[in-house]
Amino acid sequence: MTADTIDLHVWLIDAVDTDEARAACCALLSAEERQRADRFVFERHRREFIYAHGMLRLALSEAAPGVAPSDWSFATGPHGRPHVAGPPRPTPLYFNLTHTEGCVACVVSGHETVGVDAEQISPRRARMETAEGVFSPDELESLRDLAPDAFVRRFFDYWTLKEAYLKARGVGLHRLPLDRFSMRLAPDGVEIHFDPEIDDDPGKWRFTQSSPSPVHRLAVADGSGVAGGLAIRMYSPRPPRPGVSG
Repeated sequence: MTADTIDLHVWLIDAVDTDEARAACCALLSAEERQRADRFVFERHRREFIYAHGMLRLALSEAAPGVAPSDWSFATGPHGRPHVAGPPRPTPLYFNLTHTEGCVACVVSGHETVGVDAEQISPRRARMETAEGVFSPDELESLRDLAPDAFVRRFFDYWTLKEAYLKARGVGLHRLPLDRFSMRLAPDGVEIHFDPEIDDDPGKWRFTQSSPSPVHRLAVADGSGVAGGLAIRMYSPRPPRPGVSG
């Protein structure tokens, strides 16, 4: 990868899931990651975790071919954001990871302020009562009076964009509430607007949206400040084969 790109990797789980692929992904994980996977009560959540973290290791090795997927190690920053801890590299790699029912995705970049969020589109979750707890006044106003289908689409546009921004910033809701910044959707792209007390420059942010499937919405946040935004390279890699550790 080059310094001015974001590598976006996406798997639709139903398209890749086999016993062999799952076992091969699990073999890439650390002992601690396998223990975390085993602690999930529901098989669906365990499967998402295994594929998401297996994909991350493969994605990092795609960007740094000299490192085997199983050799990456990770640590957690002061606000809970994971980062690459090893092996040592001359230039750092940064990543962000997301998974939702039926879809896992990650971004890898040489820039730290990148984030990704994917959500399964669920009309049951897209409720005005929920929106009133997390969206800004401007966003709420744009949702009012929309037809039901349009409401659901706009709800998940806002949700994924806002989550991707928070993840790129590496902060939690307690430090940056969702209702203190607004996403504005326009034909020529997405703009972000901040309440006056938020110390951030809206001009440095670029956002990209896509639909990995008819029932999933995905957003990438790029806070690099690079003119025109970082180029996004899309990958839909094959899962590893059994016995292949990279």
